[in-house]
Amino acid sequence: MTQSVALNILKLGHTTFLTGAAGSGKSYVLREYISYLRSHGVRYAVTASTGIASTHISGVTIHSWSGIGIKDKLHAYDLDAMEEKQNIYKRWNETQVLIIDEVSMLHANFVDMLDRAAKHLRRNESPFGGIQVVFTGDFFQLPPVVRFTPRGGRQVEEIYEDGIPPSVFAFSSRAWKEAKPVVCYLTEQWRQVDDKLSDLLNAIRSGEIDEEHYELLREANESHKGDHIKLYTHNENVDQINQIEYKKIKGDSRSYTMTTKGKANVVESLKNSCLAEENLELKIGAKVICLKNSPDKKYVNGSMGTVVGFDNDNAPIVELVSGKKITVNADTWRIEEDGKVRAEISQIPLKLAWAITVHKSQGMTLDRAEIDLSRSFASGQGYVALSRLKGLKGLYLKGFNPNALMVAEEVREADKTFQSKSDQAETAIEKYSKVDLEEMQNKFLTNHGGSLKELDEEEAEELQEKIPSHTKTEEMIKEGLTIKEIGESRKLSTDTIIGHIEKLIESGDKIPFDKILPDKKDVTKIKKAFKELETDKLTPVYEFFKGKYSYQDIRLVRASLKSR
Repeated sequence: MTQSVALNILKLGHTTFLTGAAGSGKSYVLREYISYLRSHGVRYAVTASTGIASTHISGVTIHSWSGIGIKDKLHAYDLDAMEEKQNIYKRWNETQVLIIDEVSMLHANFVDMLDRAAKHLRRNESPFGGIQVVFTGDFFQLPPVVRFTPRGGRQVEEIYEDGIPPSVFAFSSRAWKEAKPVVCYLTEQWRQVDDKLSDLLNAIRSGEIDEEHYELLREANESHKGDHIKLYTHNENVDQINQIEYKKIKGDSRSYTMTTKGKANVVESLKNSCLAEENLELKIGAKVICLKNSPDKKYVNGSMGTVVGFDNDNAPIVELVSGKKITVNADTWRIEEDGKVRAEISQIPLKLAWAITVHKSQGMTLDRAEIDLSRSFASGQGYVALSRLKGLKGLYLKGFNPNALMVAEEVREADKTFQSKSDQAETAIEKYSKVDLEEMQNKFLTNHGGSLKELDEEEAEELQEKIPSHTKTEEMIKEGLTIKEIGESRKLSTDTIIGHIEKLIESGDKIPFDKILPDKKDVTKIKKAFKELETDKLTPVYEFFKGKYSYQDIRLVRASLKSR
């Protein structure tokens, strides 16, 4: 499937799995879709399975965004606690499109918890509470980390060397199967320019590695020695190599200190997930790698070079592998949530690059690399490392073991299904005329609060940041309208309207509850239950009545109690 077809499918609003081999342009399609949503005023959230991945897309981890955090189970009281947090409740109910990048590293159990939280908080039993979820990634890349607690009681991480258990992959979750995401399998190749490398990577994906492929790897082991970035599977190798090589260089160091904006805990999270150094030291002769695409497109994330000098403003001058010299100025990384910047850091986007881990290389494009896969321990590590390169001419394979090219058979089988479903989706969309397709895409925009007119940047920013009009809700209640009538009139959910009411009560406003509460007898019973159960939580009262009263009615009665 081409990028343009995938983008057209995304614009229809279906829950979608955007996938394809490394270098097929998934990130490009994702950026284009985010730009489309933003310019048409549709509320979206950009998340990823890991902190490192989230910095590539200016997002947050899905664990943080969802409010689930590091939990491995969701109990009723957990859902109730999430509901009590207004920021969590608000983002779940106002977000129309939820993007989750690097889904290969997301555990199936977490996908099911995400679905359960969405249904509960949105009061909608549709898959993921009716939100369009866009999963992106490639299951041939790094898998979820499997955690278990041994007899000693200390939690450790384990990667199964003989393949990943079937239950851990996101596509094996109950929620994924229920949602039946439309698959967009990108088939164009935008990274590899070497047919031999593309053939090798495809052989890893299909499980058809033969002697010819091993011979290619042996040749890479015997030649190409020289000035390469080194990729290792373990952190201790990387840290040791970088420090040893840096200390060998004579001359003065230049220091660059990271600057930050935002709440301390969010900034700390961004620091931990970003590859940028809090205190970066550079010398002339230091090997470096660029950590971002430059605004002027002079370098990209993964460009490598050597520091050859410093300009009058102390900015490092780097000679890239291509021979081009560039000046690298400070750049920013940020976490955006609900259309707002929650944290921002600024630093020179360079890192010492004699060595990095395979894990941290995911998402990069490298010109040359020395790769050591002798200690490979996880499915996908070999594929991730090799697929960073544009061609085999840039590879020196220092070490290798059979596990390096290991891919779970379950992933291969699922991939065949994904390709078939993608073909079906492409055939289906080709049946629609351009006019019909635009009409369906426009319907998605209007049904989700978007504008058919493309907004300018200022208008788009306004719409992403705006909050519900509590004042308008209050005026309509005083006019005698019911909550249902207000919701229908303003195209807002009942829960959103009740959220307005709770906000008004917090501000000290008096609400005429006699116009919006349920039947008096029911109100009396619900109030009595809150008192007898000695709680102000919703779930215990809901369970006490065994579903007789809706969460909305119980929540509304609770609001009336708080207004006294």
